[in-house]
Amino acid sequence: MPIKNYSVKSQQKGVSLIEVLVSLIIVSFVMLAIALYSMTGLSENQSAYFRSQANLLAYDIADRIRGNSDYALEDDDNYSIITSVSGDIPDAPNCISTSGGCTEAELAAQDLREWAENFVDVAGQGSDGGTYQALLPDAVGSVVVNGNAVTVTVAWQELDWDLTGGANRGEGTAQLQIEFMIF
Repeated sequence: MPIKNYSVKSQQKGVSLIEVLVSLIIVSFVMLAIALYSMTGLSENQSAYFRSQANLLAYDIADRIRGNSDYALEDDDNYSIITSVSGDIPDAPNCISTSGGCTEAELAAQDLREWAENFVDVAGQGSDGGTYQALLPDAVGSVVVNGNAVTVTVAWQELDWDLTGGANRGEGTAQLQIEFMIF
C-alpha cells in the first residue's frame, strides 16, 4: 500500500510587519516601566537617606542634652534653639585653654553650636566660595524644652517624584520629630 503524504504546505515564509510592530510596542512599554521603577527607586533611596540623616541629627542633640541634663532642667531656654535664627546660635566657647574644662553653660553652647553646624555655616567654612555643604537640603533644626519635656524637630526640603500631579518633580517639606523626657 502506498504511503500518502498529508503534509500541508505553509504559505507564510517569515514574520509579518504587524507582528514585529506589536512586539516592539510591548518591549517599549516594558522598558518604560523598568525606567519608571528605577527612577522611583532612586528617589525613595534618597528620601531614606535624608530620613536617616535627620534621625542621626535628632538623636545627636538628644544625647547631648541628656549628657548635660542638670543644666537643661535649670531653664527652658538653656537648650532651646532654632537653627534658622542666627541669634539663637551661641558663640563658640573656649574650654580647652581652661584647666577645669567646660562649665555646664559652655558645654551647652558648644553642643548647640556644633549641632547647628549641620544646618548652617556657623564656622564660616563656606565663606571662601562653597566648601560648606549642609547635611540636609534647606534644613532647619529646632529644640524646644518645656520643663523636663524636650521636642527635637528636623525639617528639610525634599524633591519627590510627583507622577500623579502631572509634574516630573514636586518639592515638599519633610519632617522628623522626637520627644523625650529628661530627669
